Amino acid sequence: MIRFADTEWKVMEVLWERGPLSTMELVNILEESNGWARSTVITLLNRMTAKGGVYFKTVDRSKIYHPTVARDQAELEETKSFIKKVYGGNIGLMISNLMKNESLSQEEIEEIRRIINEG
Repeated sequence: MIRFADTEWKVMEVLWERGPLSTMELVNILEESNGWARSTVITLLNRMTAKGGVYFKTVDRSKIYHPTVARDQAELEETKSFIKKVYGGNIGLMISNLMKNESLSQEEIEEIRRIINEG
């Protein structure tokens, strides 16, 4: 599975939300939302294309970028990686740590209970 750096996640979020976009559309959006220069966006797109996170089609001399992975699939893989890295793969330990530190609201606790009961 492809792992995305924090900056690459920002590019992916734009592509997932707004669909296939040209280089200049991405530059304009990411410049406005993150203050990134054109060269930064192009460098990221080149890196992401090389590692297979995005692909492009050339239409009228413009590159139109598409994600190669669905958002839910990328989120799941990132979550698995985080739990494995930080908690040795132990989801219970992660939840226990969150509950001990009072990081979860009552609504979040109820949601976790609901998810467990449905699972």
